[in-house]
Formats: sequence, C-alpha cells, structure tokens
Amino acid sequence: MFLVVAFAFCAFAADAAAQKRPKPALKESDARRAVAEAPGFALSKGAVKVKEVSPAGSAPVTVSAGVRVAFRLVRVEDERVPQTGGVFKLKRWRAAEFRTGDRAWEDFDLFAEAVGAERLEAARGALEELVTEFEAQQAKVGGGWGVTALTVEDEAARASEAGAKKKKKEKKKDEPEQKAAEPLTRGPLTIKQLSLMGASAVAEVVVEGVFTLAKDARGRWRAAGFEVGGEAVGDLETLWRSIDTRKAARARADLAEMREALEAFRRERGFYVVGEDSAVLFDHLNPRYAKRVIRLDPWHNPYRYAGTQASYTLASDGPDGKSGTADDVTLSR
Repeated sequence: MFLVVAFAFCAFAADAAAQKRPKPALKESDARRAVAEAPGFALSKGAVKVKEVSPAGSAPVTVSAGVRVAFRLVRVEDERVPQTGGVFKLKRWRAAEFRTGDRAWEDFDLFAEAVGAERLEAARGALEELVTEFEAQQAKVGGGWGVTALTVEDEAARASEAGAKKKKKEKKKDEPEQKAAEPLTRGPLTIKQLSLMGASAVAEVVVEGVFTLAKDARGRWRAAGFEVGGEAVGDLETLWRSIDTRKAARARADLAEMREALEAFRRERGFYVVGEDSAVLFDHLNPRYAKRVIRLDPWHNPYRYAGTQASYTLASDGPDGKSGTADDVTLSR
C-alpha cells in the first residue's frame, strides 16, 4: 500500500510541475530557425542552441541562445606596448572578420559607424583577449596546432560517425594520443577551437545572447533585436541597412578603381576591353593596368562587366544580389 501511495504522490507532483511550466511562445525549432536566419545571417540550424523561450503571451517574445560563430583574426603590430625596434616586432591578435554564412564573411570595420566605434572596439578587445588566453592554454597542453586545432568544417566532419571511424583506422598504432585545450569561457563568449594559419587564425566561438523576435509580413518569427553581455545591438534590419550603405560606398570605390584601369588600358590600346565577364576584364587589366584583382563586391557576389571597344558598364548587384534592380551600383561610359 505504501508503494502505491508513493507512486501516486510522485505522479501527482510531476503532473503539477508540468502544469506550472508555462507554454513557450513558439516551438524550439521555430526559435532556432529565427535566430539562424537573423537579418544578415544564414547560419545552419545546428549552429544555434536554444536555451530558453519566453512564455506564451509575453511581450516582447525573446529567445536565449548560444550561437556558434567563426571569427578570423590576423596578427598585427602591438601598438599597446613599446617596440624595441629591429625586424622582430611584438604582435597581437586583431579580430578582422566574422562569418555570417557559407563562405560569407563580414568586415568588423564596416560596423564601426553603425554600432559605435567604442562599443565595437570593446567587443573586439574581449574576443582578442579570449583568443590570446586560449592560445596560451593550448600551448601548455602541447598537443600541436596541426593536430588539435580544427576549423568549424573540420569539427563537423569529425562529429559524424563515419568520419570518426575513418580517422581511427588511419591513426597509427604507435602514434601518441593528442591532447586539446578545454573550451574557455569569458562572459558571454566561449571559445571551442582555434586554427592557426601562419599570421592568421580562425576561432570557433559560442556567443550567448538574447534575441527579440517579431513576426514578419508572412507571419514567420524573425529576429528583430539582439543583446549580448548586457549590451543591446538594437534593430537588426536598421543595422544592416546602415551596413549596406557603407558597402555601397565601398562598391563605388571598387568600380572607380576598375574604371581607372580601363581608361589606362584604352589610352594605351585605343579601345576598351571587349567582354561580358569581370574575370575576362582582369585577365586583360592585371597586372599592367590594375594594381589588384577585384572579383567580388562587398555582398560577396561577382562584379559584372560588359564592354565593347567604345563603351562599357561596370556593376554590382547590390544587397539583393539581383541584376537590374534599384539597389544596383553601376558605372558606365
């Protein structure tokens, strides 16, 4: 009889706890998609770990999540310490880019005006210190960068069972087990992996934050704002519109540089490059007329070129990546 009563009490307690647990404002899968597809991002859903969704009826609707992001850093001369002179300079890590999607990287400097230079430098500084500390930790482990430091893609490959079995078969019997540094957390940032490539590195970092969601015109949940470490980023759509304005200015500068090279070509040859492709254009311009090869616009799409002996059109498809729309950046003669 005691066991029956005890079981009934436990069942009642579990049922009561379930009733007290508030229903979330949206499914976890929808929350994960909304975060992964936040304005300006096209991350895999696997890069987002939802921790909490605000209850139904709450306003605004929020999602607490950890987002795995890749950051690219470069070694630069450390301006914070006196240099002793000579060839060898004291260096430090400088956060240069972060990945927003498959083969899509964004320049930190583009965000200075949009979010504020001081706030951006504070965020970069926190990331740079974390990477420096993790690098020192990894050096103490002594596993060797070539073995233990993995890119995000490498980690995904190792995570699969087939990839793990293959690596196990290929491992030599007498090869010592390699150690790796444990993940390192500082505030809202947790570094998981660091891949060194000469004077640059790619760090895989989980960023903990709170996303504010709203429904779009189609009724789908979409990330509207973002807060990390107590700092609110603000409206993401407005932020990216500001970034697109700066990118458009950069695209115009690229096109002007290409125009100068084209004009130099014409002055010497008497005509413009004939072609329908920017790759063909630079086959003719580089290295004699163009100081550098400019393949992609700031939105990671190829620049377009159409030229005859007498005229030409240079263009970027702009933020929407579509030719012939209002946001195109063009230059012609």
